[in-house]
Amino acid sequence: MSFILAIDCGTTSIKASAIHLETWNINCAKTECELFQPSSDRAEQDVGVLWDSLCQASRECVKDCDISDLKGLVISAPWKHIIPLDSSCEPLCRSLTWMDSRAVEQADFLNRRLNFDVGTGQEYWPRLMWLKEQEPEIWMNAEHIVGLNTYFKYRATGTLTTDYSDNFIETPNSNLQERYNRILRCAELDGDLDKFPKSVPSTSCVGYLESNAAAQMGLKAGVPVFAGFTDLAAISVGSGCIREGCTHIYLGTSSWFAEIQRNRLENYSNLYFTLDEHFESALFSIQTGGKAYDWLIQQFYNAEKNTYGKEITKFVDSEVAQVPAGSSGLIATHWLNGELKPLSKNAKAVFFNITEQHDRRYFARAMLESICYTHRWSLEKYHSLHGRLPNEIRVVGGGAQSDVWMQMLANILQIPIRVPKNPRYIGTIGLCYCAMIGLGLMEDYSSIEGKIETSSLFIPSKDHAVIYDEQFSLYKALYPALKSLYEQANGRY
Repeated sequence: MSFILAIDCGTTSIKASAIHLETWNINCAKTECELFQPSSDRAEQDVGVLWDSLCQASRECVKDCDISDLKGLVISAPWKHIIPLDSSCEPLCRSLTWMDSRAVEQADFLNRRLNFDVGTGQEYWPRLMWLKEQEPEIWMNAEHIVGLNTYFKYRATGTLTTDYSDNFIETPNSNLQERYNRILRCAELDGDLDKFPKSVPSTSCVGYLESNAAAQMGLKAGVPVFAGFTDLAAISVGSGCIREGCTHIYLGTSSWFAEIQRNRLENYSNLYFTLDEHFESALFSIQTGGKAYDWLIQQFYNAEKNTYGKEITKFVDSEVAQVPAGSSGLIATHWLNGELKPLSKNAKAVFFNITEQHDRRYFARAMLESICYTHRWSLEKYHSLHGRLPNEIRVVGGGAQSDVWMQMLANILQIPIRVPKNPRYIGTIGLCYCAMIGLGLMEDYSSIEGKIETSSLFIPSKDHAVIYDEQFSLYKALYPALKSLYEQANGRY
């Protein structure tokens, strides 16, 4: 039975999925990834070890498959990794991941000189500047500077190519290219452009699986490998969010609300990514989404986790359902690793307004509500632009499997929430569509929308609107009230 091998690399795990094209059954294997955080502003990964983890996930995934039926391989990975490679394409240091925020001084310099918001010390170009200024020997010896998906494709095929969603040097959008050029000149990176790989469309075949990589992955050599894209774009495609005006919310380790647009708008969302040659996606990103819920379960339900194993979230959801809307005045903030604007990287998590009536069930519900409040905050921007809210929002990711959370989200946003089938595998499904287009089995992205099947629809209730309005107002007031204390406690970064 013909299948596509889609490998979805996240920050904390790698998931390999064999998707059978006749039945759409999915065989999946997962491996964990190590993240090095030597200080609060640094987040690094060993890409050689990540490749080994990817190969392990691949081997486990296909061990019961007939590998002669494999039609194509496609990979997604987090964006904005910075991986310097020498002339032999060996890594010169650990990757600076998208979570790394060490380049505060460089970000401040760019923001002042350019008179527009380039971003924080977590943004791509300031981190490039930091590497060039603080590690000149690495920079000088770097023949190539690549992203994580590019590195994986190199290990698979021996070719160095990126795609539009992970290229911040060149773009098919002429207006955006002018902005990139200004940033690169100001950062004094315009003389180093030959270090960066060129983009090809995500559906392009970039090469064929080499024998050494095939042996490591448990596959056959010669399989076509497609360009793929970042996890952001894979999830957007998998959710069917591929035309102007489409929106979705992703609830995974991180989280975001995204809207497809023709062109980027100044002072709208805190991030953007390029979907393809035609569309951009405004991204209202949450750094710590489902990971905050995982943290809470680890701290408050560790004994039960040992008993229930993978079913622990169902047990905790049943406890959350016992707590009234608004958690009886308890408010959490999910900002364990800091957040982007309108919050700050140095703003960390708190529980506010605790009383003796609040047991662990209340803390769990308050944490889920906090993530919903942040998405409601983002939707205020959407409303200010469009004069209305979306008619409904498609929600995907592992968090979308929780009916309790989805009804809570619908009630807090006051918007119907539609969950497609297999929401946890939506990035993998997006990768499969990408490979199918590359193989000629689908015409283009416009063919996808009709394939998205709904699993559940959650209609907002008016019963809790007043309490959620009050709690949301308090939630928004917490960061301004605590801003100076965060700077005093954590510094500015």
